[in-house]
Order: sequence, then C-alpha cells, then structure tokens
Amino acid sequence: MRQAVFTLLAAALSLQVFAQEIISIGPDIEFDAIHNISAITGSWSSGSQRVLTGTEAGFCNPVDSTFTYPQTAGIGYAFSDDGYFEEALYRFTGNGSDPRCIIGVMQWQHGRYELLANGSIVLLPFAQDGRQQVQDPCAAESNVLRQINVTTLFLHWRIFRDPQRRDKLHLFRFDGAPLSPMFRVSETPNMLPTRTLTNTTIGAQASRKRSLAEQQDLPKRNAATRPAIAVGVSAAGLLFAGLLSTL
Repeated sequence: MRQAVFTLLAAALSLQVFAQEIISIGPDIEFDAIHNISAITGSWSSGSQRVLTGTEAGFCNPVDSTFTYPQTAGIGYAFSDDGYFEEALYRFTGNGSDPRCIIGVMQWQHGRYELLANGSIVLLPFAQDGRQQVQDPCAAESNVLRQINVTTLFLHWRIFRDPQRRDKLHLFRFDGAPLSPMFRVSETPNMLPTRTLTNTTIGAQASRKRSLAEQQDLPKRNAATRPAIAVGVSAAGLLFAGLLSTL
C-alpha cells in the first residue's frame, strides 16, 4: 500500500513538472549584445538572398493565386515594428528511392505576429490569403495549388552579427530545429499591404501534368500556369502540437 502511494505521488509530481515545462517553454528574452543585437524589424533572407518578401520581389500574388519562381531556393521573412509579418518559402525535398521525384514547394503567408515573454514567436496569418504550390512529378497531380492557414510557433530566436558585420537571424522551430540562417536585407520591412487581401476560397479544379524538367525551368515563368487547385488547407494550431511541419 505504501509503495503504491509513493508511486502515485511520484507520478503526480512528474505530471506537475511536465506541465510547468509546457507553460514555460523557454527562457525569458534577453535583449543583449551577444544574442539579440537589434530588434527583429526588417526584411530577412537566407542563402543568396533570392527569396524575398514584398511587392518588388513578386514572389506571390495572393489575389491571382500566382507565384514567380526565384533563381534559387531559400526562405525569407519580414517583420514590422507594429506586429505584422510576411513569409516566403521556396524549398525542395529529395526522394532517396527515386531521384527523379523531387518535390518543390512554394509557400506564402502574411498576418500578425507576437513576441512572447518566454522568447518564442507566434505567427498568426490572415486565413484567406495563404497560398502554397506543390510540384511533384511523381504524383497523380504534379502541380497543386492550395489555400493554407498555418499558425507557426518558433521556439526561440537569436540575432547575431557575423564577421562581415551583417545582422544574422536564427529562427528555431517548435521542436528546437533551426531554420536556415537569414541575413537582414533591409532595415525596412518589405511587405504587401498588411491587411486581408482576398475573400475567396480556392476550390478543386482539374489540371494537366507537368514534368520535372518543366518545373526546373521556371525562374522567370509564372508558376501558376494551370496548376491543379486543391481544397483549402487549414492547419492553424498544428505546429504548436508538433503535428505538422512545413517542407
């Protein structure tokens, strides 16, 4: 009997500790010269800085549901000082069993963001405006356009200054995995208008199949040349639970 009581008490204490860890995901933000030398405000882009947000970049036109492919893959974010964000993602996923089956994903969202006291960032997109185009030459529909609404949690973030005296932003996913580091390309956030831009829901339509060779020859082409249009995907909150990760 006494052993059973001790076991129950230990289990209760474990649950209490676990609950505290969930409530306090990370340390409080430290705005210091080592980890956060500046505010997050501005425009950021990874790698060769080809994936950019804003009107001039032309990455996405949510009104027409079209994408323009950059010359290289990468990620880009913009944050305003009054709580708005914009996201541009262009990524590839390989297939170890069949190298021909490379999946390309273009994704764009914008909306509000919050800097939490525990060092996390929450992105709260405008639900109607999110767009994602997936091109998979080995799928039944090789070119699919989706309406998306993905609420994103970044566990924490850091801004460093690299040896070339450039500000470098590190974002960490809900599971602690780092995204590609991004460099500040502009002190001013380059963004589309910070309001809901569309009021329509994308429905299902038919489309033609596109080859991988065609997909890779799209740096200057508009990617929305007859993609299949899938029913809108609402993924709000799934990233918090760790049930969904973007490609």
